[in-house]
Amino acid sequence: MTIQNTPGENSAAKVPIEDQLAALRTDLDHLKTESKGWIKTWGVYLGILGALVALPKGVLDLATQVRKRPQTSVAIEEITIYHDPSLSTEIVKFPLVVRNAGNQDDVLLSQGAEITAEGQTVSLAEKDFGLFDHGEQQLALRVPKDEVHDYQVSITFNPKTRQVLAAPGDHKLQFQFRGEKDQPHVASSCFSLQDDQVHDLFESNDYKSQTILTKCESTEAR
Repeated sequence: MTIQNTPGENSAAKVPIEDQLAALRTDLDHLKTESKGWIKTWGVYLGILGALVALPKGVLDLATQVRKRPQTSVAIEEITIYHDPSLSTEIVKFPLVVRNAGNQDDVLLSQGAEITAEGQTVSLAEKDFGLFDHGEQQLALRVPKDEVHDYQVSITFNPKTRQVLAAPGDHKLQFQFRGEKDQPHVASSCFSLQDDQVHDLFESNDYKSQTILTKCESTEAR
């Protein structure tokens, strides 16, 4: 019996090995080319996606750079009352805490101060209080951006304002300032004095001092 080979059977064995290797190299080169194109395409897609994700931050940074403004607040956290029987009036001292959370420097100008007790409000004379920085009196408070600074305030009292301060009951000490573009700022100190505190701090024959934490029920407009 004669066995005939099916056409194409064992044809690979008849192809020279060199030609098979050349065909394999061609296929590999083709795959490499397609792979590079796929990587480049997805690189573009990923780049676009990254730009979209970064866009809000870029817009925010641009808005921050364009809109330059200070964001200043002033606060009185405590006061200290000093009584010296050899002096004609008491002295009140406290740190004025100034914060600027904005992106532009600010300058605050004093617009006066007043004290309220038992429904009576009296303005403090400019010569009776001063704002100091490291012992030097300041006519304007410079507030660099993104900074917190404590200025020292010292107050003396004339007979009228002393009478208000020395009354027992609730007290409110308030300072007004003007900042950038005439922006108003208010620093308030609210505290109470009992009868025994009034005696010690205003009537005693001995030197006395007392530090009082201050807090106002309502938040002042900044």
